[in-house]
Amino acid sequence: MNQIIDTNAPIPVPRLSFDTQSFGAADRLEAWRENIGVFFDLSAVDGGRQESVERARIDACSMAGTVFGVTTADAQLFQRSEQRVARDAMEHFLVQVFLHGGGRTRNGETIQAGDMLIIDLDQPHSMVTTDFSNLTLVLPRELHPALSDILTRLHARRLPSTSPVIRLLASHLQSIWHNVGDLTVRDAGATLKGTIGLMECWLSQNQFTEALSPEVSSGLAKAIFRHIDAHIDQPITPEQLCVLFRVSRSQLYRIFKPYEGVSRYVWERRMLKAMRMLANPIFSELAIGAVAFKCGFSTEPHFSRSFKERFGTSPSAFRRDALDAYFNGTGYSDHGQHYRDRFASWIREL
Repeated sequence: MNQIIDTNAPIPVPRLSFDTQSFGAADRLEAWRENIGVFFDLSAVDGGRQESVERARIDACSMAGTVFGVTTADAQLFQRSEQRVARDAMEHFLVQVFLHGGGRTRNGETIQAGDMLIIDLDQPHSMVTTDFSNLTLVLPRELHPALSDILTRLHARRLPSTSPVIRLLASHLQSIWHNVGDLTVRDAGATLKGTIGLMECWLSQNQFTEALSPEVSSGLAKAIFRHIDAHIDQPITPEQLCVLFRVSRSQLYRIFKPYEGVSRYVWERRMLKAMRMLANPIFSELAIGAVAFKCGFSTEPHFSRSFKERFGTSPSAFRRDALDAYFNGTGYSDHGQHYRDRFASWIREL
């Protein structure tokens, strides 16, 4: 007798678990790197080479275009250098609640159990942790642009559990995780939509964005930033922006004050675009001078001087090292490939 399949039956949320304890001691570190390495480079807490990992576990679910789950691990150093950011161009945020343990970020923020931390994977980040467990929502930037603008400005900032708003948000995320086993795919979509709305409302409060001027958190600033990125290969001056967006010099000054002015912001965006192009194999046949031109520099010598000033190395040396790392990276073991296909591929497919 043929089995009758109910196509209208609820579809449960896909879930997975990874645990280094399922590997032999010699394979645990490699397996861990295959998984968490989709986000970070790993080192020992003193910055030296990491020789082993005893305990590391990921329990996660794929939920309506996001990945959500709990990571538990021993103390270590998690890093995303500027070179790594350029190389993988990952347009996601990590919204984290620390359940146990914590750590210290490179900008001096001390994270404790109960605190939240926002990590913009498009910006450099470094954090030394204690033994810890955290709940993480991996949120694609394009999923909700208004929330993404807020999260970008909260990158690497401690959101303390002393704030009732943060306690409410952390409790909400933990409640979702505790009930995820009962959620269907349809439930997950509605849950995520409500969660994003709560996050946008709560995190846009003045206590978290008070360092930002009103213009920076408005549509005006976002439109100006997008215009600069879209025309980065062309001359851009404060005068042009004032005319194009019908703003005064004082308004423009307030928008760009956190970035040390218009010229500095434009220069930094050009440098970051150049770094990403040089690290990308797609542009490996493009001459250095052509990269310079596409990033708004009129001459190759000027570009090379600026690049070395910003990154401490020449464009050609940076490209060589970045492409070597890309083409000659560590291969995957059988275990690593298996787990990469289950977890890291979820992240790459967001």
